[in-house]
Amino acid sequence: SSMAGLHVRSVLVTGANRGLGLGFVQHFLKMPNPPQWIFATCRDPKGQKAQDLQNLASKHPNLVIIALEIADPASIKAAAAKVGEHLGGSGLNLLINNAGMVKSKMLEAETLEDMTETYTTNTAGPLLMGQ
Repeated sequence: SSMAGLHVRSVLVTGANRGLGLGFVQHFLKMPNPPQWIFATCRDPKGQKAQDLQNLASKHPNLVIIALEIADPASIKAAAAKVGEHLGGSGLNLLINNAGMVKSKMLEAETLEDMTETYTTNTAGPLLMGQ
């Protein structure tokens, strides 16, 4: 794989409870030399939608699940603080901005609220995460 030659000490994956995000987490866990820390974030880590992630975390002590709402700066700050508790001053090596949302609907049904929520999550969210 293209990531075979990559060694990261710590990685954070957003939207890690299903789909691609969960796939990234599984990939890192299976690496011959896995990261010391894999931070998997999702909106509701204790919820039913995060069951697969919870199962993985129970088997892998290097996998840490953190609640994160990427459209909420206060939530990002809290998540960053939790990551910092594990990493100390060493900093995060890799951020995978995977979380996103789509509400597919016909043009006539589109609303300003939904467009704004989508933009905040998909465009501003990754920018805030990077900060």
